[in-house]
Amino acid sequence: MIFILNLLSTLAQAQRVAIVGCGIGGATLAQLIPSAVVYESYYQCGGRINHVLIPGLNALEFGATFFIKENEYVLKQIEQRNLEYYKRDLGKLAILKNKQLVLQKADSDVINIVKMVYNYGLSPKKMKDITDQVLINFKSIYSFLESGKYYKNFDEFLQIIKLNDIKMNFTEYLNENGIDQKFQEEFVDAILLAIYNQKGVNTIAGLISMIAAFNDAYSIKGGNRQLIDEEKINVIHSKVDIIHRLQNGKYQIFNDEYDYVVMASLVNLDISFDNIREMNSFQYVKYQSTYVYVVAGKISQKYLGVNPEDLNTIIILDDTNVTELKQECVKCFQGWNVYKVQGRSELQLDQIFETHQIVHKKVWDAAYPQLNQNLLNTDFEYEKNFFYLNSIESLASCMELMMIQAKNIANIIKERHSQLIHEDL
Repeated sequence: MIFILNLLSTLAQAQRVAIVGCGIGGATLAQLIPSAVVYESYYQCGGRINHVLIPGLNALEFGATFFIKENEYVLKQIEQRNLEYYKRDLGKLAILKNKQLVLQKADSDVINIVKMVYNYGLSPKKMKDITDQVLINFKSIYSFLESGKYYKNFDEFLQIIKLNDIKMNFTEYLNENGIDQKFQEEFVDAILLAIYNQKGVNTIAGLISMIAAFNDAYSIKGGNRQLIDEEKINVIHSKVDIIHRLQNGKYQIFNDEYDYVVMASLVNLDISFDNIREMNSFQYVKYQSTYVYVVAGKISQKYLGVNPEDLNTIIILDDTNVTELKQECVKCFQGWNVYKVQGRSELQLDQIFETHQIVHKKVWDAAYPQLNQNLLNTDFEYEKNFFYLNSIESLASCMELMMIQAKNIANIIKERHSQLIHEDL
C-alpha cells in the first residue's frame, strides 16, 4: 500500500518542462514530451521554416529550404503525417565570377562530369567520396539516440559520428584532403553561399553543405512548415522576456515554475536570464543576416554579364550583397518571370532587374550563426536542467541537426525523470 501511495505521489508530481521557441527544434521536442509547455512569441509555429504561396507553384521556401533522403528524422515525420515531397530542380545552374561563367550545368550528366573533370581534375570525386563516408558515419547517431542514449556535449556528438578529429576551418580540411584550390574558390564557395549565404565556414558546416551538393534535395509540397504538427503541441503564443533560476533549482517563467527549461530559439538581447550562468554570453554571437525576395521582372544582362534567359539558377561569387537568383516560373506573374533572390543586405533591385515588381520579401536578421566561429561552448546544459537546444547551430544549421538535438535532450529529460521516480520509490 505504501508503494502504491509513493508511486501515485511521484506521478502526481510529474516533471514540468518548458520550451521557449517553436521552430523545428522546439516543436520536435514538444512532440517527444507531450506534457511540455511551449512558449512562442509569433502567432504560428515554425521559426525559420517559412514559405510564401504563389498560385500555380510549389511553396517558395524562405528559410529552411530542403532536406535529403538520408535525413531520417525529417523523413520519419513526413511518413507519420502522410506528407508529400518533391525533388528540387536547379535547372540550368550557372556560377558567375567577375561577370564570367566559371561553371554551367548541362542537360547531360555525362557532359557535366566531363566539365567537372576538365575544370577541377579529381577534386569533385575526392569530395564525393568524403561526403559518402561522412553520411555512412553519421547514421550512427540514429541507432545511438533510438536506444535511449544521449551525448552530454558536442565533443561526444562528434565522436559518435566520427568527426571529432577534424579542424574547425573547412579550408584547412579541404587542403589536407588534396582538394584543388580552384574547386574550392568556385564550386565549394558557390554551394556555401547558396546554402548559408557566407563563405569560410567551419568543417562541420562545410561537409553538410557538400553533402547537400552531391545528393538530391527535396522539399515538402505545400511548405516544409508542415513538419510541425501544431495540433500535438501545447503552445502558448506569448513572448518570454525573462527566465529566473530560483533557489530551489527550478525555473520561473511568468508565474509558473518548471523543473526543466529548454531554450529552442535564438538567444539575443530580447530575453534576459536571471542567475543562469553563461547564457548572456550568447548575446555576442554574430549572426548572418539574409534577405530573400520574390521578384517578378526581367534580369539585367548588364548586371550579370551573361544572358539570363539561358539560366535558371545563378550563384554570384563576387557580389558583396547578392548571392543567388533562382527562376521559379516563366511568365507566371502578369506576364513576367518570377525569381527568388537572396542577398546579405538590402538589395538595389533596380540595378539587378531592367524592370521588376516585388511580390514578397522576408528579412532574417539572424538567419544563421556566422559559421566561421569556433564553438563558444561545447556544452548545451548551462545550469542543471537548463538546456540551450539551438547551440548546436554553432556546428551547422539545418532541420535534421535541430531534430537530433531535440531527441537527445528528450532522452536526457526522460532518463532523469525515470531516475527521480526510482529514487522516490
